[in-house]
Amino acid sequence: MADTPVPPLYRPAAYQAADAVKIVHDHPFALLMSPQMHATFTPIVFEFDDRSDVMVGHMAGRNAHAMSLQTGDQALAVFAGPHAYISPRWYVEKPSVPTWNYVSAHVRGTLEVVTDDAAQLAILRRSIDLMEAGFDTPWSIDDAPEGKVDQLLPLIRSFRLHVETIEGVTKLSQTHPSGDRARIISGLKADPSSDLADHMINIENEKPSVILNSKL
Repeated sequence: MADTPVPPLYRPAAYQAADAVKIVHDHPFALLMSPQMHATFTPIVFEFDDRSDVMVGHMAGRNAHAMSLQTGDQALAVFAGPHAYISPRWYVEKPSVPTWNYVSAHVRGTLEVVTDDAAQLAILRRSIDLMEAGFDTPWSIDDAPEGKVDQLLPLIRSFRLHVETIEGVTKLSQTHPSGDRARIISGLKADPSSDLADHMINIENEKPSVILNSKL
């Protein structure tokens, strides 16, 4: 199985993300898939810093997926950013058909199951510290009710994902004329729940990265 070529993420040249790592960092709630055909949504973060080659996460121990995890398993984590339907009513200069714009990244690597309490606690602390970083008064795992963490540790199963590749795609109407792109951005801005328009504006200054298909 180790000799089987890994299929790459479908990402035409025009849509290659300039910084796939940033997508992973900004959208840490990922879908983890492993060889047993299990798939679970769970936060997955870099263990040390955004350019390290190890990511960490955990899931409920009673989850059949958690029980199936084995050290050495190949795994795929899919990080999904903003996405939206693109109506053809916004195409004037280059009439076309409906499509969907989106931002996503694929991380592939090898799993290492983590079961000892100290390592699992470190993984929880790392995840919480990153998620709380934007608050004025961040909550720490040390603020948990007395005994709560000790109660929960045996009920989770943690893992490290030793990263082999990170690939990103930003399909944001790059192949359309500037006027149509402006209309798309305007149309997307009408939906206050979507921040895809900001990504379309920012993509103008991005260039494809050379690290996307290589080992970090």
